[in-house]
Amino acid sequence: MQKVSDGVYQLEIPMRFNPLGCTHSYLLRDTAALIDTGVGTNDAYSALEEQLGSVGLATSDIEHVVLTHLHRDHIGLVERVRSASEAVIHAHRSAVEMQRKEVETESGGSRGRADELRLLGGSRYIYMLGKFEGAVRRPRPIVDIDELHDDGDTIGLRGSDLRVIWTPGHAPEHICLYDAEKGFLYSGDHVLPRITSHISLHSHVGGDPLRDYLDSLERLRDLQVNAVLPAHEQIFHDLEGRISELQLHHLIRCDEVKTALSDGEKTVFQVAASVSWDSHPWPRMRFWTKRMAAAETLAHLVYLRKKGEVREDLRKGVLYYGLK
Repeated sequence: MQKVSDGVYQLEIPMRFNPLGCTHSYLLRDTAALIDTGVGTNDAYSALEEQLGSVGLATSDIEHVVLTHLHRDHIGLVERVRSASEAVIHAHRSAVEMQRKEVETESGGSRGRADELRLLGGSRYIYMLGKFEGAVRRPRPIVDIDELHDDGDTIGLRGSDLRVIWTPGHAPEHICLYDAEKGFLYSGDHVLPRITSHISLHSHVGGDPLRDYLDSLERLRDLQVNAVLPAHEQIFHDLEGRISELQLHHLIRCDEVKTALSDGEKTVFQVAASVSWDSHPWPRMRFWTKRMAAAETLAHLVYLRKKGEVREDLRKGVLYYGLK
């Protein structure tokens, strides 16, 4: 745990089997508020209790939980905190619709995931789904949200007014929270200091998440920020510089995608195999990482298609992309 300033603490909520190691939850001590909760494991809950206790609080004292988005490593402990404290749960208004879509998607089960693999040109990996059946059958927790917020709303808490900034891209419901008085930006997974956020697209979702993400980054550029408090890695200070780095990263990735298409049309998986990845080279990636990489590649292809730089064709149930 790290004290950020008077009344503001960065908590470390551990994640097993994840290279990031932990999710950072933020405690606003004076108002007994948490920003995100971490994964839903006993180890995570014990870590939360221990860190709250070090500043004289118990889980039962928490009055508010503000969620930046609905991924498991951010919402996992919501119901345990609520059951102990009757805390008010806050999120962006679009979170309700996203949870409805998630339930519909889960009802399709492994069949829907197999259909998507075929669509993206990954039929050779369908047999791998069976090895992950236990994990993929585990539904994402559904959060009962008490207070829904729109872009520009202020969540008024004792000692902190948090302005809601809707930042879709990593997740459609993602928000950042800006404390203008302290100059703090709680950035969730939207802006991280070293790694890049996972910007992906799945066939059942639609939209243009990379365009959303780039637009959301630009909305933060002119904020007067003393410190950026992310959900992973370390606190940092150069928000404008990091925004420029992230924009350049995706520009380079788009150029790689177009280079991969320069010798003819390809499926999404074929393009993904030609792109450079920070985790591992494509041949060394495990199946689930390749699936995530393909979803990121699809987001970049759709972005380029909507810009008029690539074309998309559907033939025999498989998407093919080529340069225009």
